Amino acid sequence: MYSIKLIRAAKAGYLVLAALFGIMGVAMLTWPDITPDMIGWGVGAVFVAFGAVRIIGYCSRDPYGLAFEHDPVLAILAIALGMALMLRHNLAANVLGLVLGVGMVGDNLFKIQTALEARRFGLSTWWLMLALAVIAVVAGVLLIFCPFQGTRVWIQAMGASMLSQGALSFCVALCAIRVPSRQWLDAML
Repeated sequence: MYSIKLIRAAKAGYLVLAALFGIMGVAMLTWPDITPDMIGWGVGAVFVAFGAVRIIGYCSRDPYGLAFEHDPVLAILAIALGMALMLRHNLAANVLGLVLGVGMVGDNLFKIQTALEARRFGLSTWWLMLALAVIAVVAGVLLIFCPFQGTRVWIQAMGASMLSQGALSFCVALCAIRVPSRQWLDAML
């Protein structure tokens, strides 16, 4: 059974959290003196919220079935990583980057698959999703291997990674989550 309210809530939550990722990324790029504790709390809270939105999205049965296809596993991963970042926010900066990088790479590899499925599905924006997903995977890999010297540069790299994640999530929400009209829903039932 399709639920228009759940699909709308999931899409709105996805858009808001994608924008929040982008805002956090810009903040880290602009103010690299932010402490790793603050980053751990902020990013952890957003990961937990994203996990909750993904569970709602998976339960909503989006008609395209693209954006929330892999979300039960990714929701659990996001919530677990988010809780780890919030509870262990005092971890060293390199561990924080590792945890964030692993979460981003895992999520964005599935978004590459989503973009390829969107192409087969006939969505004209599949290439944009694919390009943003590849950029976000590269940014996540850079965080995992942390070739950056100094905390300020590392925080700016994390900000760039979060900005790429936010842009990708925003694109996926706009392009791959379809809220059906009432007439479409009546025709399906």
